[in-house]
Amino acid sequence: MRNDDARNRRLLQRVNAHQDTMRALSDAALQDKTREFRARIDEGATLDQLLPEVFAAIREADLRVVGKFPYDNQVLAAIVMHQGNIAAMKTGEGKSLTATLPLYLNALGGAGAILATVNGYLARRDAEEFGAVFEFMGLSLAIGVPESAAEDFTPQQKKEIYGADIVYTTSDKLGFDYLLENLAGTSEEKYLRPFNYVLIDEADAVLLDLAQMPLVISGSPRVQSNLYPLADEFVATLREDIEYEHDEGTGVTRLTEQGIAAGNRFFHVENLYAPELFRLNRHVNLALRARTRFEPLRDYMVLNGRLVLLSAVTGRLLDGNKLQGGLHQAIEAREGLEITTENRAMASVTYQNLFLMFEKMGGMTGTARGSEKELLKMYRTEVVEIPTYRPIIRVDEPDVVVRTLAEKDRLVMDHLEEMRKTGRPILVTTGSVRSSIAFSQRLLERGIEHNLLNALSEAKEAEMVREAGRAGALTVATLIAGRGTDIKLTPEARELGGLVIIGTEKMPNRRVDGQVRGRSGRQGEPGSSRFYSSMEDEVFVRFGSVSQEKVRRKRWSPRSMRRLLDRAQSASEERAAGARKLSKDFDIAMARQRDLVYDMRAQIVAGGGMEAGDLEQIAARVFAEAARAGTWKDVGSLKRYIFDNVGYRIPADFAEVEVDDPTAVQRFLVGTFARAIGDKLDVLADAEVFEKFRDIVLLKAIDVAWIEQVDFLEQLKTVVQDRDLAQHKVEYEYRREAYFAFEEMKKRIDRDVVRLLCLSRIERGADGGLIIQFA
Repeated sequence: MRNDDARNRRLLQRVNAHQDTMRALSDAALQDKTREFRARIDEGATLDQLLPEVFAAIREADLRVVGKFPYDNQVLAAIVMHQGNIAAMKTGEGKSLTATLPLYLNALGGAGAILATVNGYLARRDAEEFGAVFEFMGLSLAIGVPESAAEDFTPQQKKEIYGADIVYTTSDKLGFDYLLENLAGTSEEKYLRPFNYVLIDEADAVLLDLAQMPLVISGSPRVQSNLYPLADEFVATLREDIEYEHDEGTGVTRLTEQGIAAGNRFFHVENLYAPELFRLNRHVNLALRARTRFEPLRDYMVLNGRLVLLSAVTGRLLDGNKLQGGLHQAIEAREGLEITTENRAMASVTYQNLFLMFEKMGGMTGTARGSEKELLKMYRTEVVEIPTYRPIIRVDEPDVVVRTLAEKDRLVMDHLEEMRKTGRPILVTTGSVRSSIAFSQRLLERGIEHNLLNALSEAKEAEMVREAGRAGALTVATLIAGRGTDIKLTPEARELGGLVIIGTEKMPNRRVDGQVRGRSGRQGEPGSSRFYSSMEDEVFVRFGSVSQEKVRRKRWSPRSMRRLLDRAQSASEERAAGARKLSKDFDIAMARQRDLVYDMRAQIVAGGGMEAGDLEQIAARVFAEAARAGTWKDVGSLKRYIFDNVGYRIPADFAEVEVDDPTAVQRFLVGTFARAIGDKLDVLADAEVFEKFRDIVLLKAIDVAWIEQVDFLEQLKTVVQDRDLAQHKVEYEYRREAYFAFEEMKKRIDRDVVRLLCLSRIERGADGGLIIQFA
């Protein structure tokens, strides 16, 4: 643990000092502690001051309700989580039980506490197991993830969920709910409370692995393009290293000179990269990326004629998620599927910015080793190693590294047959759905019974996990059987030597390897693990420093192969860290803009609208900008401007305006705007109704402009990364372009406010509500 280990152990002693007192309380007296703690908080006591008694109380409640008493090391971990740091607890050390302590403590103040994990299965499982503990102590608990991914809660249901003392949800659901709430048009559609305390389960997966891509909400569709199939047809004819080059390490794919010439011939154009052919060039690049960076049964699956993404972290289906910027449609074209609509990005946030919005963020994980510096730098949170309750006796055998896939497959099968003879349960792990299916097929050909756990069998996950710990069981699984999976051994299986882990390939980073090994040997149980790898495995092909041609041509010693594969894993980790840094750098610009826009919306939704003078100031800015742009040059163009922006009739005093005098024209237009607003107020004959109309117009103008801005910024990421090839600094280019775009967005909002206020028609419906026909 850290330098303050001694301080935390003193806190642990104080928690233990209250143990007998809490044990002696009746159920009713123990339950009354919640009321007492809250009263003391109201009187000025801090959570840190109450921690020893609070932890002792909820610890006793855990024992009485679920029959589990958090041991000392779990209490130490809970202290770390409460302090806003990440507790590194080995797999199987009882993180779910430990979480009850900091969640209860941080919910006592009434501002709520949220547990965010990596998938809905884990959120529901833990909430169902420990919800009774919180309810016993008088706190409310809600599950923020619907049973079906195709469903969602209503705003009223979400308000009830997030109004609970404790919420169990997933990181992505929390992020999307944050984005959706900030698209709300009325206060009734708001449901989130200010973010107080969040505890992140599998913190390294959420804060690092999932943080490489932002959460994006899509909405209004673009004009549908018919270039996707044509671009894919062209790219399918290209030969790697001749017409195009692909760098597995950086993911960059580009046409060669021969490829450009082939494109010119295929599309019958003189220059594929001519500015007027930007859309065609974009679709060709998308088709190249779809064919070189995305693999079926690794990155996506085709189910019932639909393209469904797969999580690189868990191997689970990401039903409802779509790649942005046209990539999803490019992959659909590759697979010969019906091209779905390409929607505009409406709102976006990274996990980095989402979780830094909380007053305090704690975490827990079994595998953060090696990422401590990045977590400290990016999230200002320390990783604290927690000792295990019992010594780990699992035997982690040295990796077996060979040159070819064929040799590796033979050794894996030989080891599997050898382990089957012992009767021990076996878990064979693979890196993708595709490889899990292939391995399962080889077992079927040999007549070997087994369970296959991947994205296709997710519905049977709990049942398969229960079966996986019995003697003689054989389970083949992707990373879906990784985080949060608790394979419990039967007494017979424990007696035989515990669970055998056979890794059929090294994973993209060593933390995931640790997760895989951690399926065995939990809480001092026996077990073993062994990884097999080859120099033809994906991690080496994509990130290795030696070409496949050289791999095949040269003889390699086991030591050299292990060293080269270690380097490939390191390169993979460095690329992922670079992607996270770039994602964060991109989001710095968007975060500032997002905060400003969301604050504007929040003020309007809360009823903090503008006064008439504020509206006239907006109009003055709009007309001054139009004058500087030379929008009107004569009487005819000025009339056209009035019809398009200020009113459907030319004012009676129009003839008196000196069109050659910009100042006079601006005064005239401001006066015309003020009369138009006055006319609207007279028609409505109700200042409160006009204010509602004004706020709707303001929100409409902000939302239309912001959606365009978010979509532009998402597209800009691709553009500036291409500029990196020309030695431009990506982050600088992005921020520079984003700044200019935001300044233009503010002007567009002003223009739309003026136009919508003046030209929109308002009527009262039969129910007395407003019917607005926007201009």
